[in-house]
Amino acid sequence: MAASPAKKIEQLIVRVPLGTYSALQLAQPFAKRRTMQDLLTTIIDEFLENLRANDPGFEKALLGLRESEAREEGVLTRRSATRNHSAG
Repeated sequence: MAASPAKKIEQLIVRVPLGTYSALQLAQPFAKRRTMQDLLTTIIDEFLENLRANDPGFEKALLGLRESEAREEGVLTRRSATRNHSAG
């Protein structure tokens, strides 16, 4: 589930206790991650992959989300194309 360059990126701000933050900083080299963002992205991606593998309900919900987003993007794409065509 790693984000590709073509995908939108959302910023996530998380507050954690100082001890958790310190442990995550310490974990970076052990996990072979150069940045906190890389470490946390890996943790989140692995969590979601595990959830998908172990919970068919989540997999089904994720599929529904993707279909909904695809329909929404299709509508927005058609609207943009219509506007651009009308303007030309």
